Amino acid sequence: MSSSIPVPDEHALSVSRRLTELIRDEIDAAGGWIGFDHYMQRALYEPGLGYYSGGSVKFGAAGDFVTAPEISDVFGQALAGEIRPILERMSEPAILELGAGSGRLARSILTAFDGDASRCPRYRILEPSADLKERQRSQLATFGNQVSWCDQLPADSFEGVILANEVLDAFPVTRFVKRADHARPLGVGHERGALVWAEGPADTELNAEVEALEARLRYQLPAGFRSELSRRLPSWVTTLAGRLTRGAMLIVDYGLVGHEYYHRSRSDGTLVCHYRHRAHSDPFLYPGLQDISAWVDFSACARTATAAGLDVAGFTTQGQFLLEGGAAEFLQHSIGRANVEQAQAFKTMILPGEMGERFKLLLLTRGVRATLPGRDFRDRL
Repeated sequence: MSSSIPVPDEHALSVSRRLTELIRDEIDAAGGWIGFDHYMQRALYEPGLGYYSGGSVKFGAAGDFVTAPEISDVFGQALAGEIRPILERMSEPAILELGAGSGRLARSILTAFDGDASRCPRYRILEPSADLKERQRSQLATFGNQVSWCDQLPADSFEGVILANEVLDAFPVTRFVKRADHARPLGVGHERGALVWAEGPADTELNAEVEALEARLRYQLPAGFRSELSRRLPSWVTTLAGRLTRGAMLIVDYGLVGHEYYHRSRSDGTLVCHYRHRAHSDPFLYPGLQDISAWVDFSACARTATAAGLDVAGFTTQGQFLLEGGAAEFLQHSIGRANVEQAQAFKTMILPGEMGERFKLLLLTRGVRATLPGRDFRDRL
């Protein structure tokens, strides 16, 4: 363990130990091995013990990482500028945000609509975490009944805009390693009480998925290559597409297109963990106390969306989106030229070495004409 990673307090450690014990018991019951996707599900979402279901602070300076909406309201204002023309074409405009974090993005978007109830859309939030839901209620209290919450995806059809900001990176992923002529699953075992990587039994379905991936890439992955597949992504996109009768879905996340995601040089995948603003690669450090995520394969998103009847209307980087979408003007208008802290936050969001290129925006539409500002990278998908 790196000396730069802080040690949790005793209460937090006791929570992590309880979760680790449950996972070890499950590994034993399964014969000594579980898939990594199953481990990631429990580490992030185990009721009362998982990272997103516990009560620790996740976002901002006191948490483990920062997101663009937490850094500056400019991000939400820029999104509102693109959402507004789509919603204006609808008689009952609505926004559905999936996993709203602290609620800061929702607040920024709703504020950008000038507080005019006749122009402001209804805002629905799908949030499974009770802890985060309470934080969102506090953040959005001034908007009253304009904002509502749900625990699962509404069953009725939807007209409007669906927002997914840093949602897909938290989907549990299937890890695999490529051997000479086949792919094997990578999962979790335990040795002397510690959780460890372990190679699982042959999986014909996984091997077929990797072979299909190689066919799309037009090259074979080298022996020893490790990476991830987000098996939940296709059904997630397809389900949302089935609900969206007219409008748009906007996916914002850190990610890559397929040929970059599975490039031979990216030989250990994209899995990344965050604890107290320290990024590292050990998913078994402090289970339940740290974030575990994997980058998003935007080519897979676009391919599934097209198959589900949506149009891929735009794909660009966060830096391009903010610079060409008027965010700099929003920033200057709202804070003036002298606020050094906000200016630095804006640089973090747009610079290539920071969030500017790592984060992408994918716009999917049905029945409306729309696009994204900034350079169009759809040809790379």
